[in-house]
Amino acid sequence: MQFSENWLRSLVNTDLDSQALSHALTMAGLEVEEMQPVAAPFSKVVVARIISAEKHPDADRLQVCKVDVGLTEPLQIVCGASNARAGLLAPCAMVGAELPGISIKQAKVRGVESFGMMCSSKELGISAEATGLLELDSNAVVGQSIREHLDLDDNILTLKLTPNRSDCLSLVGIARDVAAITGAKASFAAISAIPSTLKETKNVVVNEATSCPRYSGRLISGVNAKASTPTWMVKRIERSGLRSISALVDVTNYVLLELGQPMHAFDANKLKGDISVRFAKPNEPLSLLNDQTVALKADDLVIADANGAVALAGIMGGKPTSVDDATTDIFLESA
Repeated sequence: MQFSENWLRSLVNTDLDSQALSHALTMAGLEVEEMQPVAAPFSKVVVARIISAEKHPDADRLQVCKVDVGLTEPLQIVCGASNARAGLLAPCAMVGAELPGISIKQAKVRGVESFGMMCSSKELGISAEATGLLELDSNAVVGQSIREHLDLDDNILTLKLTPNRSDCLSLVGIARDVAAITGAKASFAAISAIPSTLKETKNVVVNEATSCPRYSGRLISGVNAKASTPTWMVKRIERSGLRSISALVDVTNYVLLELGQPMHAFDANKLKGDISVRFAKPNEPLSLLNDQTVALKADDLVIADANGAVALAGIMGGKPTSVDDATTDIFLESA
């Protein structure tokens, strides 16, 4: 189980520092296999806005930028990034900044004074590769520490859980244990029932109650599949080892990580007829989300509609019924 320490601390407020928390979890039977910082140490890097970007007089691939870093006067910085442009919000390392392997000093670049450096995610030690400056959200505050803005003072913890501790395959489960270990108070979001307003329903038939004791689903209409996933949610998902895909998929993955409840969203308009939970027919085909088509075996549990299997139960959804940017209605399953 991999997760963000800051996410855990948002659920249970303990005074233990990172090392002490890691030790306490391990001594309680939740072995911390690894703890690593989200970003390498660096200093004096702030959110900056490029006011103007003009071609360097003596270099085709360089631009001379006027950059607002929250001081009285803008800084002049020579930048070679292809995406440097007026209006862009990006990290700026001030003179005196210490980056991984780089000390930032006032310099002349092809005869033009430069008072800092605009940064990519690679230069900040956040990623192994980068193709240009790290572009920040429009809500970034000019002059704010980039460590604060990107929540980089965080660690990623990996627990080596034993099979009997599946209750800790979620942030809420781990937070409960931290509260019991330390005496700190856990605080979880209140979840209230949302009454149904749709007249449309989709029947669910569970044919294999032993293999799937409970299967629930709900139709939700009028979703915006093109909506952006909030940055804070993307960070928590990615620091848990998952990739941000789209808002509809990210929300289901976030619920899985926080509450330990697997969920899946089908495009409701791609499903035909009722939903059934059954074993597969021998060699029944299923095109999966990973672009593989499998021939199912008779002991494979599947979710099916009137046309056939649409998901491999508890493993992966099917490609033909997956959500995409054109999705407006979903069938949300929880098993």
